[in-house]
Amino acid sequence: MQPQQPSDRSSDRKKKILTAFAVAIIALVMMGNFFWPILRDVYHAQKNGTHTSIVPLLVFGGFFLVMILIVAVGLARAVRRRQNPSPAAGDSPAIAKPWLARADWAAGKIKSTSTAPVGFFLLWSFLALAMSAPAVHAIPVEWRKGNHAILLVLLFPAVAFYLLGYSFVKWRSHRRFGDCFFEPAQIPAPVGGTLEGMIQTGARLKLEQGLHLKISCIRRTVSGSGKNQSVQESILWQDEKIFKPEASLPEPEPGHSGIPVFFKLPADQPECYTRGNESVFWRLEAKSKMRGPGFCALFDVPVFKVAGAIAEIADEPDPTATLQESVEEIRRDEHSKIQVIDGPNGREFCFPAARNLGTAIITTIVFLAFAGGLYAMIIHHFDVIFEMVLGLFAVILGCVAFSAWFKSSRVTIDSTGVRVIIRWMLFSRARNISANEIERFETKIGMTSGNHAFQDIKLITKDSENSPGGFTIASSIGSAPEAGWLVREMTKALGRKT
Repeated sequence: MQPQQPSDRSSDRKKKILTAFAVAIIALVMMGNFFWPILRDVYHAQKNGTHTSIVPLLVFGGFFLVMILIVAVGLARAVRRRQNPSPAAGDSPAIAKPWLARADWAAGKIKSTSTAPVGFFLLWSFLALAMSAPAVHAIPVEWRKGNHAILLVLLFPAVAFYLLGYSFVKWRSHRRFGDCFFEPAQIPAPVGGTLEGMIQTGARLKLEQGLHLKISCIRRTVSGSGKNQSVQESILWQDEKIFKPEASLPEPEPGHSGIPVFFKLPADQPECYTRGNESVFWRLEAKSKMRGPGFCALFDVPVFKVAGAIAEIADEPDPTATLQESVEEIRRDEHSKIQVIDGPNGREFCFPAARNLGTAIITTIVFLAFAGGLYAMIIHHFDVIFEMVLGLFAVILGCVAFSAWFKSSRVTIDSTGVRVIIRWMLFSRARNISANEIERFETKIGMTSGNHAFQDIKLITKDSENSPGGFTIASSIGSAPEAGWLVREMTKALGRKT
């Protein structure tokens, strides 16, 4: 990278000054446009002899002025960062060691990104309350006039109180657990190798329920620009471990807890990179439910392809195995409805319908919202194109909701082969695969909900031309450890070594 010349620095300084000046002018115009009608009404009221106190107006105006200045400063800083962007991992092929571009990666001490900016949420919650106060005050008058749509302004104080509650929970969580750091055993973690290290909490961690450790490879795509910008994240790969509530966590320092981390990373997933509007990053998550604020820590970890760094890890023991819950405990704690029984025709794996009740309910609510929007468009004669697009989404969501409630499958396995029966209420489909056609069983990422990926079980055949990705024999398994256990049990039922 070439050093910046004095003329360039002078030009950048002028751009920053002009940008800040423009933002300040816009803020003043917005403030004047908002306050001028109110000041005019107060002036006319006092001129007509009506004694109206201006103290509430001054208080509200001062607070609003502070908010405008905060927004202006934030915009100026955002523009300055855009003019002088910091280097990102994988942005330039000239960086021989892109994991050194981030200071925390280079230092080997990665701070949790789950710490919310409490002050930011507090400011915006107070701003929402201040902005909605006049409208809320006018609700009784407008309601008597028959303007029932005035109730929509209650959305603003509702959002404000939600932000206040969220800020309080995050503040309590930080007070309880302090700052959390992840110290990896090596920088970077090699693709196809292992991610090892220790999460150190800011206070002693006493588990009340299982501790979920999760590693995810995520692709992020940014489309559009400005107000139309949208960010989409898709989980490419995910693995999870659950520590016992009674697990004895190490204490690296007095008053602190250590959470050991060990994950085997697949060799067929991409490394961290940022190219244009697309990026891939690896996220480590530690989470546990507790009375009061729960424990949650998120870390962006460096995973890269490093020549000569991949070792044979197939038989490498997991040092955290003694801390983990057994599959039977996981199935019991998560109330798994998947049944595994020994029947007269072999071992049967039953995946009943509506076993993920929360997902089925949420999907149904979203479908009903889209269907309601489509109905409103048809009634009010909206544009046909919008109706067709919304109708397409409604149909897709309807099919997903229907499958969530009514799709079930039964897999029967013995040494001769596999029989799969997939049923949707009264409709069913059966398939038989002989043992000499089967290559293996494996798990794949299926449906995702937020940062959680449901697992599908695929049957991979030796006929890779007709079915290169295999076909799904079970879907929407919520627990990655349980999905891995099911694959091992299916393999054993087929008479093969896991």
